Amino acid sequence: MRIETGPTGGRDFEFAAPEAALLRQALETTLLAYQTPPVELDPMVGNVWYRQAGLREAGIRGEDAFHWVEGLHEVRLERERLGRRWMKTLPLVGQAGRWFLPKEEVEAFVATLNDHRLRRAAEFDLGEGDLEVRAMEKSKGDKRVALVEIHFLAWMIELILQE
Repeated sequence: MRIETGPTGGRDFEFAAPEAALLRQALETTLLAYQTPPVELDPMVGNVWYRQAGLREAGIRGEDAFHWVEGLHEVRLERERLGRRWMKTLPLVGQAGRWFLPKEEVEAFVATLNDHRLRRAAEFDLGEGDLEVRAMEKSKGDKRVALVEIHFLAWMIELILQE
């Protein structure tokens, strides 16, 4: 994968076929999760996305907490709309290719990638030690897939932010 800053400040991506496929799969599942109302999410995912435990600790309750979570959900729904457009222009499954992300969408894209990472970590209740490369090498099945996604997207975010 190569990521370069274009003349207008957007990002030009060049993907190998497996990289494009992993990104496409990560976006598809995250965009679906964005459509889920916060109260219907897996409680672990809801907590990392909407910080419901943090709201209680901060003393934000009742209607204020409801409005806070609704506002965050609206932000995610806007990212979902952007993501649908991104999906239309990404390389097709099984194909390498180039992709351009406008400058004004970089922040939303990075936030979407990070949301996917947070969701996958929450789904498997992964802690700091689980995210070490050695732990990934020892993991099996769906947990290993989640760790590969988490590490790949972290690398991608790092490359985007370096530009």
